[in-house]
Amino acid sequence: MKKNTVKAFPVVSIAAILAALGMLTGPAAGYASTPAAHPVTPFRMEYGAGVLEGSISWNARSIHTTGSVNAVSAKKTAVFQGESPHCISSVETRTASVGDTRKFVVDIPCDAPGGITIAYVELWDFDNSYLHRAICTRNGCTIKD
Repeated sequence: MKKNTVKAFPVVSIAAILAALGMLTGPAAGYASTPAAHPVTPFRMEYGAGVLEGSISWNARSIHTTGSVNAVSAKKTAVFQGESPHCISSVETRTASVGDTRKFVVDIPCDAPGGITIAYVELWDFDNSYLHRAICTRNGCTIKD
């Protein structure tokens, strides 16, 4: 008489079946948000004791900028603008009075494929003189004097 035995299903076969069904590959593109899909680039500019610092979150059709501008001995203004081949945003400003730190949130939309591709963040002095500029992309920021 032949003994009935149950053979183990090979693990490789299970993995192959699950992969074929899409169960090992995760959600389809466009359905999940990943850190690589929404990079964050920090920036920091100093002039004397004044500081403009923050970060830009790059979304599909907008950028979200947060941070603060600090004015110690003279008023400082942060200036923001974004652009792409399809959009040029309006200019947004945030000003800190002498002895103050002003936190900010600036959202810049671009309802076009690719969204904003370059963001400009500038630090201006009390007399409307330009001090520093950060030119930012999804890969990082470069500070220009």
